[in-house]
Amino acid sequence: MKIDSLKTDPLFHPGWIRFNERQWSLEAESVVLSPEKGDGWRLETVLYRNRKGHLVTPPRNPHLPIDFRCSSDRPASFNRRKRLALTRLAERLRQIGFGGSLSLSTVADDIRPFEWAQMAARPRYTYHLDIAGHEERIDPSARKKARKCHRLGYRCEITEDYAAVAGCLAGPEARKGFDYRLEATELERLAELMGPEHFVCFLARNAAGEPMGTRVCLYVPGGHALAWSAGMKTEAMKDGVNNLVAEAALAHFAEKGCTVFDFIGANIPPVAEMKEAWGGRLVCHYAISQRGFRQLAREAYITARTLMRRESK
Repeated sequence: MKIDSLKTDPLFHPGWIRFNERQWSLEAESVVLSPEKGDGWRLETVLYRNRKGHLVTPPRNPHLPIDFRCSSDRPASFNRRKRLALTRLAERLRQIGFGGSLSLSTVADDIRPFEWAQMAARPRYTYHLDIAGHEERIDPSARKKARKCHRLGYRCEITEDYAAVAGCLAGPEARKGFDYRLEATELERLAELMGPEHFVCFLARNAAGEPMGTRVCLYVPGGHALAWSAGMKTEAMKDGVNNLVAEAALAHFAEKGCTVFDFIGANIPPVAEMKEAWGGRLVCHYAISQRGFRQLAREAYITARTLMRRESK
């Protein structure tokens, strides 16, 4: 199974979609929207419904993928058609109903249609690093940490040792108290569903050959690579393992012709500080949710109070 070569987001891959359905007991729907007349634009996405039929963002999904095509590159036409496409998408989401917040792709950079459809939007951030010429963008401090790792005898490899990968992912789970909800069997299943041209695990071993750090990535050759999961053992944190693995990943994706490396998330201060050292562009995407009664009442109260103040002046 392969993703459409024109789509840049690996979250469109049929194997990824099937994994989400099996792993989280969801039903996926591929949605294609276009004008009622003509072919001026086309929007595609993948929506997931829970057992109650409500829309959700599956666990371990950084966003719902969106692909937008426009037959015109004139700014006025492109902006208008994208607004129309996102308006159609917002209408579709509202008709189905939410089971939680939906995290949208950075492609949905015009959030107005969702707000007009009575949805609340919360900005989220990530870094996109242009892979071509990425060596020049990386801060020297990140390079220095990777060199330290080399001096200590670490090496990085592409691996199918999913037990070792899962062991490294358990490091941040223990330190930070969260659960990736991924065991070696799930990683192996995902690898089988997506194949080596879309799923890859990088593993760093110390001088004694022990697995110390990992990065699990999803990618489209010629498209985007996503830093889906990463982890290192506590005893290796000071050695620069994360930087060594990131360098290996960027070199691999450069060979595959990938255009953008998405670091996936930059919303926590220490995480943002670490990721910004790689020289990527800070980009915004949105998590949307349906407005509840309390929020609508509060907004109405604020609006009324503002109008009353204006009239009293």
